[in-house]
Amino acid sequence: MEEIEATAASGTDVSRLVMLFSIPHFLRGIRRMGYFGSGDALSAVLVLSIIEANLRHIARDPVLALRHAAPDNPPPDEIRRPISVRALAASLRIPYDTARRRVAELEARDQCARTAGGVYVPARALQTPESLAALQETLQSTRQFRASLRAAAPEFDPTGGASPIPGLVAPTSPERLAARFAGEYLLRYAERLAETVGDLGRGLILLAIMQANVEPLLADPELARRHSSADNPPPDGLLAPVPVLSVSTDLGLPFETTRRNVHRLIRSGVVRRVRGGVIAPHDFLDREGSRVALAAHLADVQRSYGSMARLGIVFD
Repeated sequence: MEEIEATAASGTDVSRLVMLFSIPHFLRGIRRMGYFGSGDALSAVLVLSIIEANLRHIARDPVLALRHAAPDNPPPDEIRRPISVRALAASLRIPYDTARRRVAELEARDQCARTAGGVYVPARALQTPESLAALQETLQSTRQFRASLRAAAPEFDPTGGASPIPGLVAPTSPERLAARFAGEYLLRYAERLAETVGDLGRGLILLAIMQANVEPLLADPELARRHSSADNPPPDGLLAPVPVLSVSTDLGLPFETTRRNVHRLIRSGVVRRVRGGVIAPHDFLDREGSRVALAAHLADVQRSYGSMARLGIVFD
């Protein structure tokens, strides 16, 4: 709450602008996790949720967090805290059977392990060449997102005014630490999507639609600035329609699954069919719930970058 109030006190609402630039950042993060499970967006979010639950206590302990900041030093399995499959399903708003089936697939690939207390992603699964490459890409994407925000909204401080904790030595190789906080941000993002439409899968589909829709605004900084506030969503005429087939390809989901979920989004008024494909229309973007979500997302951005700044990871 403090972060939302601090941003509002600056006098300029850029919550929609921050959301615009966050969409490709979020989807890039999900694609980076594509080497887990069946390689689709849902598997990626599921793995992120398991990892976040396993390591949440480490992220909250500055000494432990800095000890395991570098790519070559992941937290050992014995200090990872497992999560039950039922709790996992509830947190992501997906059916228990879906979560159970996905976890079994991860286990079969040796990307997940089970104990009496639940499941965890073992350290060995986070030290593969694919995982180490993803760490580097995550740090670069986090830096790129910060640079995009600085260029588009120089009045917005993503750290919420946070500064390094006195006495702590900043890590020289912060890739794993940055990925931990970036993963928490991505997971909160996914959970808010699930809350918006009542289902994680449909939430991911909605976001892929929105990404295609806002490409004209991302390509034109001045146009994006005109629609930077929560109270000024872009009109439908500025949005680029996207075919359903493109959405399914982008997310790695079966076309029929995507088509069925798009129809549900249309029936609920979240998505509209127009010439050339589908859009998330102005009247959805202008709902009170959407404006509340924008403010919450702004706080999530500041929480993530603020946590990194307190541990000495600064991108300016």
